[in-house]
Amino acid sequence: MGWMDSLPNKLQDSLEKILDQTNRNEEAYMQAENASVGQLWVAIAHLNAKVENLEKLAHAQRKALNNMEQEVNVNKHLDEDLEESLRRY
Repeated sequence: MGWMDSLPNKLQDSLEKILDQTNRNEEAYMQAENASVGQLWVAIAHLNAKVENLEKLAHAQRKALNNMEQEVNVNKHLDEDLEESLRRY
């Protein structure tokens, strides 16, 4: 895999993970008319599943943020706590 060695380390790691996941389905893609193309489709399917999971997570986060009844201002609470602390001393 000489061409892979010329990739930046982060891309090499990412590609290795994709290949590991894809190779777990070797029995399936080897039945394709063209195994290399089948392997690519399996890799695409794994990547698509990851994208779908990220989209679900983003949707859930957006929904949670939209359902918040009031906006929380962390700095305001910190200022109030500091002011109260200074009053005690």
